[in-house]
Amino acid sequence: MFAYILRAEETPNDQNEEFFRRFKETPGLLHAYSMQGEENPNEGIVVAIWESRQAAQRYLDGSPLRREVDQTMPAVTRTFYSVLDSK
Repeated sequence: MFAYILRAEETPNDQNEEFFRRFKETPGLLHAYSMQGEENPNEGIVVAIWESRQAAQRYLDGSPLRREVDQTMPAVTRTFYSVLDSK
Protein backbone atom coordinates (compact mmCIF):
# COMPACT_ATOMS: atom_id res chain seq x y z
CA MET A 1 0.00 0.00 0.00
CA PHE A 2 0.95 3.59 -0.56
CA ALA A 3 -0.34 6.82 0.96
CA TYR A 4 -0.17 10.52 0.60
CA ILE A 5 -1.32 13.40 2.72
CA LEU A 6 -2.65 16.46 0.95
CA ARG A 7 -2.61 19.73 2.91
CA ALA A 8 -4.36 22.97 2.01
CA GLU A 9 -5.23 26.25 3.68
CA GLU A 10 -8.67 26.93 2.25
CA THR A 11 -11.96 28.22 3.53
CA PRO A 12 -14.32 25.21 3.55
CA ASN A 13 -16.74 25.41 0.63
CA ASP A 14 -19.02 23.32 -1.54
CA GLN A 15 -16.40 23.02 -4.28
CA ASN A 16 -13.97 21.30 -1.89
CA GLU A 17 -16.71 18.86 -0.88
CA GLU A 18 -17.40 18.14 -4.56
CA PHE A 19 -13.68 17.55 -5.22
CA PHE A 20 -13.56 15.02 -2.36
CA ARG A 21 -16.75 13.26 -3.55
CA ARG A 22 -15.22 12.84 -7.01
CA PHE A 23 -11.82 11.84 -5.57
CA LYS A 24 -13.39 8.94 -3.65
CA GLU A 25 -14.37 7.38 -7.00
CA THR A 26 -10.74 7.20 -8.23
CA PRO A 27 -9.67 3.69 -9.33
CA GLY A 28 -7.02 2.21 -7.03
CA LEU A 29 -7.96 4.42 -4.07
CA LEU A 30 -8.67 2.18 -1.07
CA HIS A 31 -9.49 4.75 1.62
CA ALA A 32 -9.74 8.52 1.78
CA TYR A 33 -10.25 10.70 4.82
CA SER A 34 -11.07 14.40 4.68
CA MET A 35 -10.23 16.31 7.86
CA GLN A 36 -10.70 19.86 9.03
CA GLY A 37 -8.63 21.58 11.71
CA GLU A 38 -10.34 22.04 15.06
CA GLU A 39 -8.37 25.16 15.96
CA ASN A 40 -8.09 26.46 12.39
CA PRO A 41 -11.12 25.48 10.28
CA ASN A 42 -9.29 26.67 7.13
CA GLU A 43 -6.68 23.91 7.61
CA GLY A 44 -7.71 20.92 5.54
CA ILE A 45 -6.03 17.54 5.21
CA VAL A 46 -6.86 14.58 3.01
CA VAL A 47 -5.28 11.21 3.77
CA ALA A 48 -5.38 8.92 0.75
CA ILE A 49 -4.52 5.21 0.96
CA TRP A 50 -3.83 3.59 -2.40
CA GLU A 51 -3.50 -0.04 -3.45
CA SER A 52 -0.07 0.79 -4.91
CA ARG A 53 2.32 3.60 -5.77
CA GLN A 54 1.41 3.01 -9.42
CA ALA A 55 -2.31 3.61 -8.75
CA ALA A 56 -1.52 6.89 -7.02
CA GLN A 57 0.84 7.87 -9.82
CA ARG A 58 -1.84 7.21 -12.46
CA TYR A 59 -4.12 9.63 -10.62
CA LEU A 60 -1.37 12.22 -10.15
CA ASP A 61 -0.21 12.01 -13.78
CA GLY A 62 -3.50 11.82 -15.62
CA SER A 63 -6.48 12.93 -13.60
CA PRO A 64 -8.38 16.04 -14.69
CA LEU A 65 -9.56 16.25 -11.06
CA ARG A 66 -5.99 16.58 -9.81
CA ARG A 67 -5.41 19.46 -12.24
CA GLU A 68 -8.63 21.17 -11.09
CA VAL A 69 -7.61 20.85 -7.44
CA ASP A 70 -4.14 22.22 -8.14
CA GLN A 71 -5.52 25.17 -10.11
CA THR A 72 -8.16 26.00 -7.52
CA MET A 73 -5.83 25.56 -4.53
CA PRO A 74 -2.33 26.54 -5.73
CA ALA A 75 -0.81 26.21 -2.25
CA VAL A 76 -1.82 22.54 -1.91
CA THR A 77 0.99 20.16 -0.93
CA ARG A 78 1.25 16.38 -1.05
CA THR A 79 3.58 14.27 1.08
CA PHE A 80 4.15 10.66 0.05
CA TYR A 81 4.51 7.61 2.30
CA SER A 82 4.97 3.86 2.01
CA VAL A 83 2.51 2.11 4.31
CA LEU A 84 4.46 -0.20 6.62
CA ASP A 85 1.61 -1.50 8.77
CA SER A 86 -2.16 -1.14 9.00
CA LYS A 87 -5.14 -2.50 10.83
